[in-house]
Amino acid sequence: MMNSTPLDLTHQDLSSIEQYRMQRQTSVLVILFTDIKGFTEIAERRGDGHAVELLRYHDEIVVRAIEEGGAGLVVKHIGDSVMAVFAEPSTAVERALRIQEETAAFNDSHPDMETLGIRIGLHMGQVAVENQTRLDLVGRHVNRASRVETLADAGQIYLTYPVFDSARGWLRAQSGRDLGWKLHGRYILKGLEEAVEIYEVVDKRRRAPVPPINGRRKSRLLPVWLALGVFLVGAALVYGIMRYQRTEVYFANWGPELTIVDQKQPLALIGVRSQESQLAVTPLPVGRHLLHQDISARMRNYMEVEIKRGLNVIAPEMTTVYMPSLKRRLDFHAGRREQVEATQTFTYPLYDKANQRIDSNAELSVSIKGAPDKDNPDLMVFLCSWKAVENGSLVGADTIELKSPANTDKRQERKIVIREDAMHYWYVSTYTNRRSAELEVSAAYIEYKKAE
Repeated sequence: MMNSTPLDLTHQDLSSIEQYRMQRQTSVLVILFTDIKGFTEIAERRGDGHAVELLRYHDEIVVRAIEEGGAGLVVKHIGDSVMAVFAEPSTAVERALRIQEETAAFNDSHPDMETLGIRIGLHMGQVAVENQTRLDLVGRHVNRASRVETLADAGQIYLTYPVFDSARGWLRAQSGRDLGWKLHGRYILKGLEEAVEIYEVVDKRRRAPVPPINGRRKSRLLPVWLALGVFLVGAALVYGIMRYQRTEVYFANWGPELTIVDQKQPLALIGVRSQESQLAVTPLPVGRHLLHQDISARMRNYMEVEIKRGLNVIAPEMTTVYMPSLKRRLDFHAGRREQVEATQTFTYPLYDKANQRIDSNAELSVSIKGAPDKDNPDLMVFLCSWKAVENGSLVGADTIELKSPANTDKRQERKIVIREDAMHYWYVSTYTNRRSAELEVSAAYIEYKKAE
């Protein structure tokens, strides 16, 4: 069970997180915590041997679901709890759902064992500044994720708003599950000054959302000063003096992520985030404005807003945009698995410096074919072919031959930028080790080009 004191990260933990972050090219990570409900009581009632065996099954389910395909990274085990990180919130939520599915299947197939009940909490935030991971940032988000997990009951997955907002739209479009999303309200968590919005995701075929049974919920009463402001604005409208009144913009329930206005300046808000609304001090004249949150090299949140005279209250309705990316891996087995290939189409918007939206589409294809070298069977040869087409125009296409010692660890990685413009750039990356090879063709936002 998680300790109530803040979690300390070792240098080795931070190093593992930094390596994963650099590999995935992101400054934002999703932190996931799991915990076995009632593990101490199980050990006392059934004995240490039974508890250890149950923990072994728990670790097998959780670690496999998190790390399969390189999706996430298990950072550390803390008793019967696991801490992990992910680069994509949709992947983190999908793997959390998989953990609960496999746990339910385990319980059905092991009626003689104690019921395994896993609680899961997820939180997302920025952990790096100027491409360097900051221990204080990591620790802040780790402790928030662990507090969220303590609110959950067995079989539940609780999320903070950043994870919910980023994952919901993507999983709605991509997942075959019938998912339900529920806001339970703002809860006061131990050690945190501000109340946190708690969301739950469920597979509707298995369960219904249930609010925290032990959490302290914060009242959602509208601040008196904001209610008075709304009343005064309404009175002004009635008397027909809208053209002369002062324009004020409030942001309701706005998350902690850095928001950029019109691709120029950060959005600055005054007021306590735990309140319903905060006043914008960044100038937002009457008219259309573009808001965006830079999540990673290939992911941004966008929102277009129209500011009118008088009182404006902006609620978070960000749309998450993913840049095109296609990656495949071949783990060579003679006669069984000698080739992989895939083709996928993408639609996505880009915004130029004038904030004009450019709707784009892309078609990506990758193929990896492996075989032992004819002259040297201890050497693997991989033919990696790729093609990228954007808006009907060829970005690039090529076939690369890679060689890898079949029986010796020798990791070889390469990344090539193939095209760039004012908004984004395209690259191809390859990786080989022993009898395995990976090929990726992707686009990323141009601001990340300097990291190449």
